[in-house]
Amino acid sequence: MGWSPFALVVIFAALGSAQGTGTVQNPVRIGAWNLQRFGPTKMGKPEVVAKIVQVMRKYDIIVILEVVDADEQVPGLLLNALNSGLTNTYNLTISRRLGRTSYQEQYAFYWKPSVVRVNFTYQYNDTVLDKFQFEPFIVVFEGKFDRNLPRFGFIPLHAKPSDAVPEIDALVDVYNTFKQETGIEDVIIAGDFNAGCTYVGGNDYPKIRLFTDPRFTWLISDHADTTTEATTCPYDRIVAAGNKMLSATYDNTAQPYYFDEDLGITNAALVDDISDHYPVEVLLKGSSTIDSSKVHPGTSISVAISVTPADLSNFSFSSTTNFMVMSWVSPNAAAAVSSIEAFSQSNPNILSAEGLAVLLYKYNNGGLTDSTLHGEYYQQGNHTVTVHCNSDHNLCTTTWTVFTPIN
Repeated sequence: MGWSPFALVVIFAALGSAQGTGTVQNPVRIGAWNLQRFGPTKMGKPEVVAKIVQVMRKYDIIVILEVVDADEQVPGLLLNALNSGLTNTYNLTISRRLGRTSYQEQYAFYWKPSVVRVNFTYQYNDTVLDKFQFEPFIVVFEGKFDRNLPRFGFIPLHAKPSDAVPEIDALVDVYNTFKQETGIEDVIIAGDFNAGCTYVGGNDYPKIRLFTDPRFTWLISDHADTTTEATTCPYDRIVAAGNKMLSATYDNTAQPYYFDEDLGITNAALVDDISDHYPVEVLLKGSSTIDSSKVHPGTSISVAISVTPADLSNFSFSSTTNFMVMSWVSPNAAAAVSSIEAFSQSNPNILSAEGLAVLLYKYNNGGLTDSTLHGEYYQQGNHTVTVHCNSDHNLCTTTWTVFTPIN
């Protein structure tokens, strides 16, 4: 197998092994996913439910948005499907049905009691000002055992598209009230904000306190594509607040999860049946040193390619690991493009021409040039390209990352 002409560092690592003093052994993966009218009809499609379960099992905590079952049976049925065959099972914490009209939704949190415990729940009181179509239902989590996660509130939002700007802005009121009444300042705010395309544009950000208030850090790029549709819209977001929460956030791990690429789903109709949204996710640390816990603002794009064991035959996997990570650093965007193209030519089974085209398409359409969130883009900044091949999942993912300055 030929290698890129650029310097290549090969790193072997056991999944979850410690990478230095104080680092977490098992990161906590949390997600938020709009499951698009998740009710009895969707729950009645076994192939769809199987894929939903496969995605949800990636997470230690995941909140499902747009649960629409008047009989409130579907969340429990999904929990049963999620736990089927597992020894490390999930629990369910769910809001009441929320909404201004007869159409109502619920927020459903699925979480592993082996990883976290629910400290308490908190329903934001929106009855007087009526700022939200589906007002946030907050679950307060804390870590278990040797984890050093802060106690934190998980604040979900499914914003009404036409009211996205005022609803996102009003999340600051939710945070302030929650902090005042509970004393908790560390939070993750996540969900379908409808924060892009025709609903939220560049001129809207100055009107949104959640964006202008320095207490809040937006972790999902304004150029991320969080929809399964042909449009490229960053509707779904993750925002962090509180010093401990920012310190507990793994660098550059907030991103959409492209389940169709990762799971090799080529049937467009099946993808449509699952959802028109991708989950968004971030990794949290358990215990970490202060120096290693800084959040570095950055953006990344990636593409996943299904491979066969034969494709990986020239890779050396140690007896104690089930994946390999290759990483190299380029001094600027042009050098990164050249290195990625060279790698693809030398290793077409790992990064095919089609995969390369997708990666370059994402880059050429602004995937790494996020001036809205992270300041002006610096072409001279270092670009890191990582290729992750997992022999168990028969998948190789190429991720291209650039760190950017904060405004």
